[in-house]
Amino acid sequence: MSLRAESVILPAYAKINLFLDITGVLPNGYHTLNNIMQQIDLHDKVTVSYSEGGTQRLIKITCDDKKVPCDEKNIAYRAARLYFERSGLFGSVNINIKKNIPVMAGLGGSSTDGAAVLSAMNMLCGNRFTRRELEEAGALLGADVPFCIRGNAALCKGIGEKMTDIEALADCQIVIIKPSFSCNTSSAYKLYDRKPIPAKGEPSKLILKLKSGCVNGIGRELYNIFEPLYNDRRIEQIKKELIDAGAAGAALSGSGSSVYGIFDCREKAIGAVESLDYPFKIITNPISALEKK
Repeated sequence: MSLRAESVILPAYAKINLFLDITGVLPNGYHTLNNIMQQIDLHDKVTVSYSEGGTQRLIKITCDDKKVPCDEKNIAYRAARLYFERSGLFGSVNINIKKNIPVMAGLGGSSTDGAAVLSAMNMLCGNRFTRRELEEAGALLGADVPFCIRGNAALCKGIGEKMTDIEALADCQIVIIKPSFSCNTSSAYKLYDRKPIPAKGEPSKLILKLKSGCVNGIGRELYNIFEPLYNDRRIEQIKKELIDAGAAGAALSGSGSSVYGIFDCREKAIGAVESLDYPFKIITNPISALEKK
């Protein structure tokens, strides 16, 4: 087989959760979700090079962030291994990750890198799988991976694999704050297992507000179950500071620790970033908003 390219460079886009609720726990321990995710233009750069042949499957990862593991613990590594297994191919894969998405932030940084590797390897190997097949494979790697392959905005149910495309977040400014502390996803779900909170219900109001494009209305409907689970004053303080700075709404993203606020104009967003004192703060945009420009 002749490869279409020796290497591929892909942007691996972060996500925020506009709505995140846990609806139950399966016998295997996985949690079922009601989850609205929105892709944003903050992204890592993932370079994948593939050489076909031989009888081995060699995977090497390099990254400019020392906090990122470069072995089997990395979803990107497991994504390459999974692609090898599903395709039946052998060869050598080199993956380089340039990190811009902070780690342990609830922004899908590891999941989106894994999604980028699946997509890149598929491109390098002649597009053996459809996008839907890649999404199904991605579900084996993590709840956010299928969405990171699909992108834009979606209502995700089950363990993340049941996705419905929805109207994306209106053209707005998103300020993301990553405080000095981090949150561990596994520990967050174990906290739910110890003291579960009743499900909030379907996010129908938020979906209607997304269709209307009303940023203020969307801001009032943001929800993340981990906020009441943590009951952390530090998270609530960041939300308050963002709203005081003019955000239409603010919420924790994923299992944290990043908190985001949505703003209807760039001037307010700039003012928020300039006034708030945190180690990581950035203004970003919904992907769909950029595509419409």
